Amino acid sequence: MLTLPADLLQAVDTAARRLGQKRSQVVRQLLQDWLERQRQQEFEALLAEGYQAMAREAAGITSESLPLQATAAEGVWRWDE
Repeated sequence: MLTLPADLLQAVDTAARRLGQKRSQVVRQLLQDWLERQRQQEFEALLAEGYQAMAREAAGITSESLPLQATAAEGVWRWDE
């Protein structure tokens, strides 16, 4: 059983009549759409979390490698000699 406020029920009924569908069809489609949006938002949050973790890892690797690159480059390029 699903309980809706009277104004929301009236809006759903109006939309159902305009679409030529039954109330249950409209509610079912709305719930399916809502659930799909929730799944999409969860997926996007996981992607964002993964990208942020990869960015932190890349920043760590970069900060670790810069001194090594500087040491390796010492004496290799001397433009003033």
